[in-house]
Amino acid sequence: MKEIYDKQAEQSVLGSFLLDDKICYKLREINRDMFFFESHKVIFDSMREILDSNKPVDLILLREALERKGVADKISVRYITSLTSVVATTSNVDHYIKILKEKNLLRQLQAQATELIRAIENQAPLSELTSDIEALQGISINNSSISDNYLDASEIEVDYSLHDNLSTGFQKLDAVMDGFRYGTLTVLSGRPSSGKSTIINQFIASRIDEGQKAFLYSGELPASTVMDWFRNTVVDKEHIKKYQTEYGAKFNAPSEYAVGLIKEWVKENLFIYSEEAVAGEMDMINVIEHLWLKKGVRLFIIDNLMTLAIDNKNDKYEAQKNFVRNLKNLAKKYKLVIILIAHPKKGGDAKSFDMFDVSGASEIINLCDYELAMNRNIDEDNGTDETHILIIKNRVTGKQKCRLRLYFDEDRKRLWNLPEERDRTYKYDTNKLYEQGDIDGIAPF
Repeated sequence: MKEIYDKQAEQSVLGSFLLDDKICYKLREINRDMFFFESHKVIFDSMREILDSNKPVDLILLREALERKGVADKISVRYITSLTSVVATTSNVDHYIKILKEKNLLRQLQAQATELIRAIENQAPLSELTSDIEALQGISINNSSISDNYLDASEIEVDYSLHDNLSTGFQKLDAVMDGFRYGTLTVLSGRPSSGKSTIINQFIASRIDEGQKAFLYSGELPASTVMDWFRNTVVDKEHIKKYQTEYGAKFNAPSEYAVGLIKEWVKENLFIYSEEAVAGEMDMINVIEHLWLKKGVRLFIIDNLMTLAIDNKNDKYEAQKNFVRNLKNLAKKYKLVIILIAHPKKGGDAKSFDMFDVSGASEIINLCDYELAMNRNIDEDNGTDETHILIIKNRVTGKQKCRLRLYFDEDRKRLWNLPEERDRTYKYDTNKLYEQGDIDGIAPF
């Protein structure tokens, strides 16, 4: 039987990615099975690894990736270089990808049709033939085979990337949770002024500091306020200046110099949902998928569930359940870390949290991998103000019903458990050109 493939189209897709790093996000829109030749599958896998590590897909890094796989002697530099010479123009990459998808579909149809013919020749029961015919129709209608819906367990390889994670930025919290595992959904709850916004900013800053990207949706604050709070959390103490309003009220804020540095630091690394865009459930899902595919964002924070526009107004709990299920599926499919902020139920005990004290559909907690809660207790009689983060659910390591004491630094606007977390210097100022931080001035507005 004739084999179905288009070698030039496969070469053109891979060559396009080598020629134009700006289109490499499209690597996430295809999979290795769309390639017929094993060498092309290996090259594709290596390109994906480079892309997912937030590095440019170029010849040198590709060669190094192939060497790590132990196949560099089978796939020569000369052949890799020749891939670029096949490409007429990278603007046709979508056309080349379309050809790959069509050939892959034809191979699936061919395999299913072969199985049907074999069943007919063996005079299989009519019920079996009918099943094979339906499977063939399913491939043409859904562009996928029924056999794609299950795997032979013996073919599942050990995936050590399942242990990859993002640091929370808090050493003891990482020790309990093993950081935020990729492919997980976290629900973070807490009453107003419990520290949710502050710890969110620290989660984000920790990721940017490691050269990764983050997204934040805030349904309650304008983008300008979101960035003000974020800058106040990450700014070095040497860059904090004392300001006063024209009426004499004094406050601390980052210097203009620091504001400029932080602006460059977050450029193309932090994305905030537009205030002018409708924040519907599917809008949010589409934005998450878009930012992963095109920008490589892997940390997504949605603050909060109750501010999203509900598509199904007749049953908001069903809509919430479906939205959270979609978030969980996105996290698993693309190995993302998604944190969903949800308010606690009204009337609950402010000093303690139960797993199901989150307002909204009860299935939300069943779907999440981690459930965290910020708990702040203020005792005015004794003059105490204590904040804890509670680990209520932990599907990853199983360590739960734990609490970590957090302290708040009023000047740094950050939470900390260990002194190094309070004193952390984020890498927005690579030159360390510090300004004097104790000069009063009129606020620049």
